[in-house]
Amino acid sequence: MAAANPNATNATNAAADNANRMAEEATKRFEENTERMKEFNSAVAESTKAGSRTVVDNYEKAAKSFFEMQRQIAGTSQNEWMKNTANTQIQFSEEVTNAWIKAARELLK
Repeated sequence: MAAANPNATNATNAAADNANRMAEEATKRFEENTERMKEFNSAVAESTKAGSRTVVDNYEKAAKSFFEMQRQIAGTSQNEWMKNTANTQIQFSEEVTNAWIKAARELLK
């Protein structure tokens, strides 16, 4: 059996060491970039939630104002049954809106 060429063995070992170092460096950079992306995604999600909470707050204010206006209009009716019907519809709409707002706020925690 022929003896292994020491130069070839050294070159092979050096190439293997170099490949291992490059793989370790690539893995380290990949992990660092993954962590940066997690931080970025977290910041985007929190920013989106904050904006969405503002939208929900504004929607709630607008709905309350709208329901109050509807109550005032219903109050001008001369017919008691019409007032009662309008107030029942307003109350139902308020309950549905409040449930939606509560659910939206739960999702945005």
